[in-house]
Amino acid sequence: MSASLRLVHPPEAPDSARWDAVARRDAAADGTFWSCVKTTGVYCLPSCAGRPKRENVVFVETRAEAEAAGFRPCKRCRPDRFVMGALQDRISEIDWARAHAALKADGWARLGRLLSDGECAALIAAYEEDALYRSRVVMRRHGFGEGEYRYFADPAPEIVSALRTKLYDRLAPLANEWAQALKQDRAYPRDHVAYRKVCAKAGQKRPTPLILKYGPGDYNRLHQDLYGGEVFPIQVAILLSEPGRDFEGGEFVMTEQTPRRQSRAMVAPLEKGSAIAFAVNERPMEGARGTYRVKMRHGVSEVRSAARYCLGVIFHDAS
Repeated sequence: MSASLRLVHPPEAPDSARWDAVARRDAAADGTFWSCVKTTGVYCLPSCAGRPKRENVVFVETRAEAEAAGFRPCKRCRPDRFVMGALQDRISEIDWARAHAALKADGWARLGRLLSDGECAALIAAYEEDALYRSRVVMRRHGFGEGEYRYFADPAPEIVSALRTKLYDRLAPLANEWAQALKQDRAYPRDHVAYRKVCAKAGQKRPTPLILKYGPGDYNRLHQDLYGGEVFPIQVAILLSEPGRDFEGGEFVMTEQTPRRQSRAMVAPLEKGSAIAFAVNERPMEGARGTYRVKMRHGVSEVRSAARYCLGVIFHDAS
């Protein structure tokens, strides 16, 4: 009878197979799991060139799980830059509890890498395809800075539309939390299709996702992306170029203005394909006398050389 109780797959078998992949530096296993090294506090791709001892390694299913346990990305294999799977899966893998907490505390949050090198290159290459866009804006003409940007036509390319709809799903609950804290008599719909109908009812029917292009000497003055009375309080930017290789300078800058205080400046570190979510206009902050409004603005510092491209994902439409 005891034979019938023998496990076909002993509990240690999956970890043994994973360790074998780590020992082989098997790139085919990258993205299927992540190895966490207790002695160094980093998590790695299976193909990482590092050589930890087996007793110091534990395995997790997702990057979010590794980071929630206190591990940081390995600087050798850069698991935070690894991209695979459907876009929906990449968005689901984000630690949204941590992102919401950062947005509430600071008005911005890093979302990690969402686009692959190939996807970034395709969006940059498509910048000159006139049929994809509804308008081009040269910043100097309007006093916005130096550089230019193009708004996508409707419908936007599939990957841009997917980013807009899937990210909205994750950010709408926080937007409603902010609206309640600011005593706004409104509720944001659960999905982006329904929210676009709200925008249309307010007379805002033009899509706002855009690509921004900066060359040497270009910059974007501090501003808020407001296109009418209907405003979704959070937006997302995804850098399409590689800092230090494709361009120099061009840091993403934000300022926070709280009542009776001087402004605070913040610089968000971005890498190619990585995303940041940030407050569009104002957000609530808890103080000694209750909740008060914090004004946010964002911009880009001067690009010193070459070209910087960025995808902007704004959820409200324009009038």
